Amino acid sequence: MFRIVLTILVLIGSAHLALAGRVTLEVATEKGVPLTSTHKWVQALQSAGFDDVRLRSGNSGDATDIVDKGSGNYHIVALLTPREVLVTPGGQFRLTDVAGMRAWLEKVRAGGKQELQRRESVFGLTSKEFIALFDKLAPAVGVKTKDTTAFETMQAINKRVNIQFRAAPDVVARMRQGKVLDELEAVSCGTAVAAMVRPLGLAMVPRREAGGEVELHIIDSSAAKNPWPVGWAPDGNPGQVAPTMFQYLEVEISDIPVQQATEAIAARVKLPLLWDHNGITAKRIDIATAKVKHPDQRTFYKKLLDTILFQAKLTLEIKVDEAGHAMIWITPLGK
Repeated sequence: MFRIVLTILVLIGSAHLALAGRVTLEVATEKGVPLTSTHKWVQALQSAGFDDVRLRSGNSGDATDIVDKGSGNYHIVALLTPREVLVTPGGQFRLTDVAGMRAWLEKVRAGGKQELQRRESVFGLTSKEFIALFDKLAPAVGVKTKDTTAFETMQAINKRVNIQFRAAPDVVARMRQGKVLDELEAVSCGTAVAAMVRPLGLAMVPRREAGGEVELHIIDSSAAKNPWPVGWAPDGNPGQVAPTMFQYLEVEISDIPVQQATEAIAARVKLPLLWDHNGITAKRIDIATAKVKHPDQRTFYKKLLDTILFQAKLTLEIKVDEAGHAMIWITPLGK
């Protein structure tokens, strides 16, 4: 499934490049620009990828501009200052910054002024793009996940959300083999993907190529500088977000494995339970065998969990998924 998607995207990308229009550049040289440097500038700009470059003497009325001539064709007016800085609409470049010129030119080809005026916020997306992505990832997974393969769950998620996932063949192979360790049926798709790929050494990262749509890439976690998180900090206080966690009960626990006890409590408060399997493994905590206890007394669920998790060197955090629904996230102490 992922291989097919990747092949199609590569072909679409090639077709896009083949259909790209021409971008011509007119450089007005201000008074004081050395004549000996103009030839070097022409070479650098041609190397950057402009289809046609023309230098002329500047005048007092010159200003940077980008003219959309239709069908992907653009004409750029830039200024070359006496300090040998090329000033373009939305950019400034030195003679040696060919890579920067090339990146700027790619944005122009992708969408002219609109692409140049993008204001990115988180994950390299605009605020509007991030909100749209967040909303798309809000539907619940809707199927049982624990002990399925990550690939099987990803197939179910693909049917739930209107967004493209991309992964290299070696990543797909890891997802075909790796098991989902938590029950994510009631968790939103974004948080679920982030949680299920994390123990496999993978991460989900939003990306948008210039002029393209936002896509979600599943990559090796070592290459993910800013991965999609497993849940988000809630806006309200814990009592507002997860009121069942503050209901009282009479309880006694006698030497029960922390995983068994915690899962039973999560079922009682009706909240999804997600474990930081990476951190727990790193700390060498065996949640299946580490025993916990609690005296016979009245308490509330949040305090009960805090007490037994502390005995296993664990702690909890109440988070929310993209739909704003509360969940329990358990990590090692001191992380």
